[in-house]
Amino acid sequence: MGSDGASVNIGKKGGVAALLRREVPHVIDFHCLPHRLELALLEMQKSCKLVSTIYDVLQLIWKTYHFSPKSMRELQSIGTELGVNVLKPTQVRGTRWLPLISQALKVLVTPGKDGSGQYSIAVYHMDHLSTTSKNADIKGRAKFVAEKMRSVEFAAFCHFLADMFAIIAKLSLKMQRNDLILPVAVSSIRETVANVESLKTFNVANGHLQRFLNMVEESKVADEVEFQGHTLHGSLDGTLKRGGVRTSSLQSSKEEAIELCLTGLTERFGNLLSCEAETSQPSRYGVTEVINDLLVFNVDAWPNNVKDLVAFGNDKIERLTNWFRMLIEKAGCNVALIPEEWLSLKVQVNSGFRDKDYESLWQTMLTKMLYKQDYQNVLHLVEILLVLPISAAQCERAVSAQNRIKSNLREYLGSSTLEDLIRVSAEGPPVSEYDPMPTVDKWFTRNREAGERQRRPMFQRLSKLK
Repeated sequence: MGSDGASVNIGKKGGVAALLRREVPHVIDFHCLPHRLELALLEMQKSCKLVSTIYDVLQLIWKTYHFSPKSMRELQSIGTELGVNVLKPTQVRGTRWLPLISQALKVLVTPGKDGSGQYSIAVYHMDHLSTTSKNADIKGRAKFVAEKMRSVEFAAFCHFLADMFAIIAKLSLKMQRNDLILPVAVSSIRETVANVESLKTFNVANGHLQRFLNMVEESKVADEVEFQGHTLHGSLDGTLKRGGVRTSSLQSSKEEAIELCLTGLTERFGNLLSCEAETSQPSRYGVTEVINDLLVFNVDAWPNNVKDLVAFGNDKIERLTNWFRMLIEKAGCNVALIPEEWLSLKVQVNSGFRDKDYESLWQTMLTKMLYKQDYQNVLHLVEILLVLPISAAQCERAVSAQNRIKSNLREYLGSSTLEDLIRVSAEGPPVSEYDPMPTVDKWFTRNREAGERQRRPMFQRLSKLK
């Protein structure tokens, strides 16, 4: 059972999973990986001052133009004069996947061909609103945003976040795929953790921050930096204030954000990232341990030495067999043959299938008759791994499709038709690949044998007109 982290779903006592487990002991409740990723970054958004400030500024920019068409027209007018294609700011608070925030930052900091960009246009217009607006709330908001955006540390950290969020957004998009399986997801999480940790020492090659720092070195005069036509004030090394106290530098803010990000990833994905010793026996065997044991089918973690491979994963396969015994026996599995088949499977994969990816490997094992018969019992456990619902993103997309389809103009849409339209939207082919002619042809004509009425008596089949 896959779900988000709401207590009504995965609560230990009264959650849906807990109630189901009373009737079906082998039920596995899995916290959606994309939702976990969003929660992992939540602490960084709250605790890191610069990250919180950037979120506040982006939200205020969105609020300014979302609720004021006049301000949006003025912003687009400035963009037209400067030759910049202005994109409408997006919301960064609330229910937003990280890739949307990453894209918003990327659009904000990327300069145009002549050097101007969304960043400079926003500053120009905020300066205009801070002096001409008759609304005190808008005037104060614009003054605050313009002041923050003229800080060199703020601009530099926006570039850094654009780089870091691009790394994490790539993981988020991968975990939202329907065909993703657990071993691939775990490998992607490990890769992301390593990439984020490397940001402590190295900037992303030719990334947003590296290009910004190169520009700072070229255009720096005293404590002023020219960026997209605006003069930025402050210093990347911090500012000395009254009492001899120096504010945090860009490097210290980067390290703080990276540490908070890594801590969040470890807290949310620690049970998947920790490698348990082969000989260790868990004191309490539950859902977490079952999920860890399913990673025994991660072929990349198998030893290359045949002697080590023989003993690899035997205890985990035994625990998985005991956990799912009732289920797989109902499916016709002979559990006594699983240890023997597990050994043969390891040797077979190690000798001839090391070059295959997960999808090709298990597709071969589950569809080719020779392998399907030889390993028919142990493959029951592989099938459980492959159908484990590690992401609820598809459900989120279906709900969004429902909100788009059943609007206030189509409130009388029937349940059956609504379900069909949602399935077409969520699972159907792309519009560019869809050929509507057979459907239109069938709609306007009738099947005499089925007793259908003819909707257009004078209509001729499209196939005859071609």
